Amino acid sequence: MSLNSMVIYARSSELNPLFNFLLAGLIYLSPAFAVNQKDSISFQFNDIPLRTGLKILIDDYRMVIAFPDNIGDIPLTAECESCSQKDAIISILSRLNLIWKLSGNQYTIFNPTEPFRFSVSGRAMDKTTGEPIPFANVFIPELMVGDISRQDGSFSISNISVKSCTLNISYIGYEIKKTVLLFPKDEKNFMEIFIAPKVLSTETVSITGATREFMDRSNSPGQISFSPRHISTLPNLGEVDIFRSLQMLPGIQLGIGGSSGLYIRGGTPDQNLILLDGMPIYQTDHLFGFVSGVNANSIKDVQVYKGGMPSRYGGRISSVIELTSRNGNSLSPHGSVYGNLMSQGLTGELPILSRGNWIFNIRSSTTSSFQTELYRSIQDYVTGDDNFNLIGESANSEKNQKSIYLPQFSYFDFTNHFSYMATPNHRFTFTNTTGRDSIQENREFYGFSNFLLFDSFYTEGITELKNNGSAFNLSSHWNHESNTQFSFSNYTYESAYDSKSSAEKNTELLSLGSIHEKNSLEDKSLKLHHRYKGSENHIIESGIDETFYHVQFNNRKTDGLDSNESFIEQKGFLHSFYLQDQWTPSRNWTIQTGLRMSYYSERMGFYTSPRISVINKMLSNITLEASMGKQVQFIHQLVGDKTTRGTQGMWVLSTDNIPNTASVNTHFGLNWDFGDYSLNNEFYHRNMIDLVKFGESTIPIVAMNKKDASESPL
Repeated sequence: MSLNSMVIYARSSELNPLFNFLLAGLIYLSPAFAVNQKDSISFQFNDIPLRTGLKILIDDYRMVIAFPDNIGDIPLTAECESCSQKDAIISILSRLNLIWKLSGNQYTIFNPTEPFRFSVSGRAMDKTTGEPIPFANVFIPELMVGDISRQDGSFSISNISVKSCTLNISYIGYEIKKTVLLFPKDEKNFMEIFIAPKVLSTETVSITGATREFMDRSNSPGQISFSPRHISTLPNLGEVDIFRSLQMLPGIQLGIGGSSGLYIRGGTPDQNLILLDGMPIYQTDHLFGFVSGVNANSIKDVQVYKGGMPSRYGGRISSVIELTSRNGNSLSPHGSVYGNLMSQGLTGELPILSRGNWIFNIRSSTTSSFQTELYRSIQDYVTGDDNFNLIGESANSEKNQKSIYLPQFSYFDFTNHFSYMATPNHRFTFTNTTGRDSIQENREFYGFSNFLLFDSFYTEGITELKNNGSAFNLSSHWNHESNTQFSFSNYTYESAYDSKSSAEKNTELLSLGSIHEKNSLEDKSLKLHHRYKGSENHIIESGIDETFYHVQFNNRKTDGLDSNESFIEQKGFLHSFYLQDQWTPSRNWTIQTGLRMSYYSERMGFYTSPRISVINKMLSNITLEASMGKQVQFIHQLVGDKTTRGTQGMWVLSTDNIPNTASVNTHFGLNWDFGDYSLNNEFYHRNMIDLVKFGESTIPIVAMNKKDASESPL
């Protein structure tokens, strides 16, 4: 910068030399007085020219300041109380895109030669409970840049080109929090920003015209953010149900018979990847689909990917449903007891040293003495699906035929979540979920010797479904550019069916036979995910997934003196690596490209899954989006008309006889927001390859050992 463009101001002196000499001596003898003058600068400027503010510092506080003449008319708003000269300069320039340096006693102010590159990191948290808020929208409107908070609530924004801006944080059902950022001061701190939940009531008793927020669109094509906070006000079948509520979204259909299974864009429930804190879960319901196995009281956030799936997700071909557990109240203990037509439960929240929390939820089905007509109707529907019911319905009292059917159904689940913030940048969580379903069916038939060969015939059957899963997550925020998430999970699912038949002959009880079927699935997963934002306009994500599958099936049948037993076991390793780049070439365009590569041990092959998505913000309220990607599935659920209670819902692995299923999904959408309304038009196309069906399989051993699983492209 040339000297001709600089203006140097210093306070002039017209005192006579003798007085100046005496004054200098006085200052020399009183250094404390001089220091006090330098450290006692006070001012309050409100929208005045920068030149005027600097002149006040020069004239009133003996400061020597040089600055370019062309910045003198910049509006200035600043205040300072008993500041030093350095703090006064910092305060004046805190909101201006100018920099300064000190040479001797002269402060020089000038325009930067390179653009600013500031960064900010922090965590979005609930003001009332202190728990992190995942998938919150973090945005700087002046620059049109932002981020989405991760599961631990952390966020980071890099390449901020101004020294002062406003950070907006919003989330479904919460007030928008606006925070003023001043750099470089705020760049050094990891910020914890608390946002308050919206109150759905007024000072009066009645509640009218309150907008209830349940979902919002996210930054990926076909992605929907869903908050369980208000779903209790939606219609439900006696039980608040997350999956049943998701069926109200476009592109998601009701399950058969009104069950909670999700059929997303032509897919089946087993083609949905459902994650709880990063852990794949396979048993997601009770009452064979009528009640969700995921307790809504334990869930903070739901993300549904029915369009463009990010490369970090794999193993299913239809959709991804990511559930994030509540962290609970870290400020004070809380508890609640609840009940409805289907179940009753208990929820508790206990803080841990104000840095963590333990939250648990226990739920069990309504006991037999309090079972409602709704409960019994569902129970009869679930259990009344075999040939014995047809025999009972044909009973003729004139022929002394009678049947007695005594079903008993119960379910139970327990979820607990432990979270702790070791440091502001490192947080770990532990999640455990356990569920159990039990159905007992006792039948008695009298007078059906023409069908059953005996006048008195008895059957006793019991079906038990069990699942247990644990997940450990460690989130580390290294700096403004990098963060890492490590997770390990272990999930087991087990289904067992035992039945025995007996008959009465000449007052003697004869054992006719028995059936024992048991299948189990174990999924052990190790994941490492890294996110890097150091490159301008690029967010690079990479990671590895290691999954071990273990499937077992045991079938034992006895018929009189004959006995037949079979056993099969499957083991498979799935190794995956992914790389993804989100590029923002301009404020209106976002392009995301990714590649996922997998190696599956049972078929000894490599599989690639390229993916791309594009979002164009045509206008402030109109967005155009498109995506295309390939997904591969290596595990399938045994579903068919000939399955038994012991094999219903069983999972089997792809082998040389059972192919992998692949799908190429294409999505195109146009979103238009106007006022409180949103119009979404979406078009999709799916091309499924080697679709596996087990329609002719009576037991999984047949499907696993013979190539009779139908393969048909759709």
